[in-house]
Amino acid sequence: MKLVGRYQIQARIGQGAMANVYRAYDPGINRVLAIKVLKREYCRNAQFASRFLREARAAGALSHPNIVTIYDVGEIEGFPYIAMELLDGAPLDQIAEQKGQFPIGEVIDIGCQLAEALRYAHAQGIVHRDIKPSNIMLGKDGRTLKILDFGIARIEQCTETQAAEMVRTQIGQVVGTPRYMSPEQALGRELDGRSDLFSVGALLYELITGGPAFNGASAATLALQITQQDPAPIQVSPECPAGLRFIIEKLLSKRPEKRFASGAALLEALQREKAAFENTQADGGKRRLPLPARAALLTTAITAAVLALGIGFVLDRQYAAMEQVALTSGASIASFVASNAALTAAENVGLPPEQRDWLPTRAFVMAAAEDPNVTQMLIVDHEGVIQAASTPDLVGARYLEPTGRRIESGSTEVTVTTMRTSDGAQSFRFTRPIEYAGHHVGAVEVSVLRTALDQAALISRIMMIGLGLLTLVLVAGLTIAATKWILGPVRQLRLALRDAAGGDLDFRISHQRRDEFGDLFEAFNALMVAMHKRLEAGGFVQPANLNATTILAPANESAAPRDEQRGQEWSL
Repeated sequence: MKLVGRYQIQARIGQGAMANVYRAYDPGINRVLAIKVLKREYCRNAQFASRFLREARAAGALSHPNIVTIYDVGEIEGFPYIAMELLDGAPLDQIAEQKGQFPIGEVIDIGCQLAEALRYAHAQGIVHRDIKPSNIMLGKDGRTLKILDFGIARIEQCTETQAAEMVRTQIGQVVGTPRYMSPEQALGRELDGRSDLFSVGALLYELITGGPAFNGASAATLALQITQQDPAPIQVSPECPAGLRFIIEKLLSKRPEKRFASGAALLEALQREKAAFENTQADGGKRRLPLPARAALLTTAITAAVLALGIGFVLDRQYAAMEQVALTSGASIASFVASNAALTAAENVGLPPEQRDWLPTRAFVMAAAEDPNVTQMLIVDHEGVIQAASTPDLVGARYLEPTGRRIESGSTEVTVTTMRTSDGAQSFRFTRPIEYAGHHVGAVEVSVLRTALDQAALISRIMMIGLGLLTLVLVAGLTIAATKWILGPVRQLRLALRDAAGGDLDFRISHQRRDEFGDLFEAFNALMVAMHKRLEAGGFVQPANLNATTILAPANESAAPRDEQRGQEWSL
């Protein structure tokens, strides 16, 4: 086969029970697509041809990113065909065969996409009726999927004649793929969207456990399992979250009314489970600390951050204030020395060097420098020569301008810089010009240790840190105590719920609380009363299972036609 209508056949890429699938090229719009052509042996059968073309009508009415797109449908030389989107990926059954168990996150993603696609299809009045791994194509990205093969889909708006024809043509399909059929589908009952949801449950079960939900070797055995037996508990896969396990078990309920009401309801449940799973993954899946410890850590961390900012700000402001006091004191000393040396310096300005008298000034400097906080004191004449110094060896040397870091002192007359003494101690260096009668006659330099300032700052820092640590200990202790107090009623309610789950509906929580926990306890007591009344009234009688879930071959020729059909449907 080289041509199907205007489509140029390039290669056969797959085949099913009824049709071959080819890779083809549409020269009209320069598009590569897939052509599904009914096999020759089925073309002469009007029922098969009708069923084949019904797939195109069903899927062609759907436009959804998770459903394969139908481009065209027709018949050429007696061969019905469907032109559809060419998918780049692999069927889910092939991937499952290679992979075995799927990771939890991937299972949830697949479930969400199936639920979304079925929500849309069911809203359009279309029930797929053959959801199974081989009808799901997973893209190359390993995440995006598309549902294929609406060949036995039921259109809810179809006529009675069409519906009867679908029932007849469905028989062969059930024989081919019964493993994912719902109980009502296996029994030939009327179907709605909840039948597809059962199939989704069987598919998700297989992905999460690595094995089928129903593993019968024959169609008859599968029929019995699907309609009467529950699959093995998913607890055999301990990594499966409880929420996802509940969703799958609910999907596999024998009675349709016990499943999710719609694809939208299933999608909402799976999205909640996905968010919970992602949060668990973000936490590393590790066991959390008890609530009191977590609450204590949280409040302690917040308090520590606030204390760090507050203590840092207070210490910074305090140090700046103490430094300003030290600078003001040092500037006052420099101004005092300059005032005492001004007259002598002024008298010596006009005298020859050999007549200048600096002895009184030198005596004053030596006396003033006896203060242990004063590391150095210099008096410089108008020519820049040191004439008096606390270190006598410096007298007669040229004065060098200070080069340390300048500090803003708030005084326009005194310049303050930092310096390090020969023994490594930090000090402030105050420099002030000597003025007399408006003339510059020299300069004064006084160096004062900042050791006292640094010690005071260190003591303040230690005290504030100690206060902060004490505060953190108190906050942690009070938080643990408060959390344990709050958990007391929670523990009481948990025990009550455990007793109720064990069948003890006579238990009531006795309390005298007037808070939110009291309201919660009253709600629990009201629930127990209501459940007890319904139990006494027979409201909790276990509903009967699906009618006729025991599948038997027809007893005699007078059996109902429907029973005959059912016996044929599951015979091998």
